[in-house]
Amino acid sequence: MGRREYFTEYQQAEEERLLAQGELFDPLTRRLFAAAGLAPGLRVLDLGSGVGNVSRLAAEFVGPEGSVVGVDRDPDAVRRAARLAAAGGQGNVEFRVGDIEALTGLDGEFDAVVGRLVLMYLADPAGALRNAASLLRPGGLICVHEADLTYMWSSVDGPTWRQLRSWIVGVLQGIGADPRMGPSLFATFRAAGLPDPEMSMEAAVGGGERAPAFGWANIARVALPLMERAGIATAAEVDPDTLTERLLAEVHAEQGVVVGPCLYGAWARTPG
Repeated sequence: MGRREYFTEYQQAEEERLLAQGELFDPLTRRLFAAAGLAPGLRVLDLGSGVGNVSRLAAEFVGPEGSVVGVDRDPDAVRRAARLAAAGGQGNVEFRVGDIEALTGLDGEFDAVVGRLVLMYLADPAGALRNAASLLRPGGLICVHEADLTYMWSSVDGPTWRQLRSWIVGVLQGIGADPRMGPSLFATFRAAGLPDPEMSMEAAVGGGERAPAFGWANIARVALPLMERAGIATAAEVDPDTLTERLLAEVHAEQGVVVGPCLYGAWARTPG
């Protein structure tokens, strides 16, 4: 299996972005986990755990009698995730450095596998799900959240929004990531040999003070080095320090709303 490049490097700015992202996405993922049946006492594997947002959320569901193992390829991300979990007093979650496509060196079986915004970066997402399913007990749960980033991000079709969308989608396509992984989940589950998943789709939406433009601006800020290397945009063009303000100005001028990434949830259980 090949690996697509991740569109930022782990650093303080990336940690801050992922934590801010969690503020938008965690309520959606919490509802997905509840619908999928994540329950107390389960042992959970989190694919591509990053700074641990999803792992910590899963740890809340499984409680002290359950446990969560987060796996990420980046040692710095693993260290940051462990620090944040310890600061939150969550002793039922641990983080390991590992390849989420190969998933070697994991002891025992799991009751559930979860992941958010990770399959989009894999060259063979179906193969990754197939490998993850092999670590599940009979009747185990696979539950993932992936995005569609190709829709309109604001109800106002302003020039700043159009430019930002083209930059970010261009970066993702340039590294081979799939900006429409969410709608592809049904086919991916089938290609992995899994049962047809149940599915949902939800997005964070808001206007006025609740317009989540900062999330899109944060993505642009941390992806800026890659934009510059690829010749997509310069720092002067992006102007990250004023980007949120400019995005909001276009929305507020027409009393519009900002739409966060549409997250598609998919979940299924392996044969019992």
